[in-house]
Order: sequence, then C-alpha cells, then structure tokens
Amino acid sequence: MRNLLLLLILNFMISCQKNVIANFDIHIENSDFYDYRQHDLYKIEVYKDNKVFKILEPEEVAFSLDPNIKLDSIQEGEYSFVYESIFGEKIKKKIKVDDSKTYRISINPDLLIKKNKKSIFGNLKNSEAKLVFESRGCFHQKKDSIEMVNRDNKYYIRKKNGSLKPIDKTIWAYFVKTENKIREIPKNGGCTTRDDYIFYHKGKSDTINDGTCEFSIWFSLKDYMKNNKLQ
Repeated sequence: MRNLLLLLILNFMISCQKNVIANFDIHIENSDFYDYRQHDLYKIEVYKDNKVFKILEPEEVAFSLDPNIKLDSIQEGEYSFVYESIFGEKIKKKIKVDDSKTYRISINPDLLIKKNKKSIFGNLKNSEAKLVFESRGCFHQKKDSIEMVNRDNKYYIRKKNGSLKPIDKTIWAYFVKTENKIREIPKNGGCTTRDDYIFYHKGKSDTINDGTCEFSIWFSLKDYMKNNKLQ
C-alpha cells in the first residue's frame, strides 16, 4: 500500500512538471545602432547544459550565415551561443529556457568586451585629446578630426567653430567604446583602402592602422555625433 501511495505521488509530481517546448529566433545584428555595415558570421556553436547542441554554419551555396535563423522544439535548459566577433574575440551569450515561448537571441558580430588599457578618452583628466582620421584609397582621400576636452571632471567636445559643447557620461562612454574598438582592429590587411586613426595627447601621438576594409568605425562615430548635435 505504501509503495502504491509513493507511486501515485511520483506520478502526480511528474504530471505537474512544466513540459517546455520553445523556439529560438536568432538575429545576427550589430550592437552599435550607428554601425550600418553588415558583418558576416560563419559559425555559431550552440550548447545545451554545457554539451554541444547544434553547430550553425552557412548552407553550401551561402557565403555566410543567414541574418535570421529559427530553431524550434527547444527543450528546457541552459543554452550558450558561442561565436567569434570581427575583433577576433570569443563571445558567449547565455540563455535560460524555462517557458514555452519564442526567445529572441541577438548575436552581435561587432561586440567587443575586452577593455584596452591605453584608452586616452577613458583616462582623460584636465587635458585635451585629438583624434585624426585619414583614409586613402585608389580613388579617394579623406581627412577629419574630433577633439575632446576634460576640465574639472567635466567633458566637452570642441565643435568646428571652436566652441566647447558639454557632453554627459553616456556620450563620453560612447567615445571611449569607439576608441576601444579602434585599438582592437585586427592587424591583418590587404585592402587597397587604408584608414589611419591618430590620437594626439600631451604632445605625443599614437597611430592605429586599418587595412582590412571590414570596419566603418569613423563613419559610425560621425553619425552618432550628428544625431547628438556634436558637430
């Protein structure tokens, strides 16, 4: 009788358990709203409870992964999406599935987690820093610049007319993030267009070269400045 009672209780507990059947709606998209360039991904490794669940790779006729991938019949568990960003950094995104619904998964090829310790904008204190952008190619040549000023723990951008426009910590953080991306541009090149980023601070200069044709960091920054009326 006791065994029968235990069996009934066990069956009741099992019947009360949630039978989770979910879906993944995966979007390959940039984390930076102002980066309009499409960055291709070639592989996403999906893990369930630390074990390989699925490897997402391009179809035979495709050059890269589709920007929108759907997976169905997903059971309850801890899932990880592992991929390599355009900066060569391994990114892991974790998702806990505990409900029968569609989970939107944002995969960001332009994401950069690593922090570069050489950041000039990030360590600016009672001084000024200038970033000069130079781009040269077969049929074009472009030069532009921006200046940031810090006085008494307040940040400013020097506008084209020479006046200083105060900026808040959110805007300052975007400039720091942008510099971080510039400093992490891969060294490999081979592109006929060459972009140079030159930082000037306290009489010293530091140049980062981009010969990849894979990044549009400067143009994203300029769009951000235009949207925030910083020019």
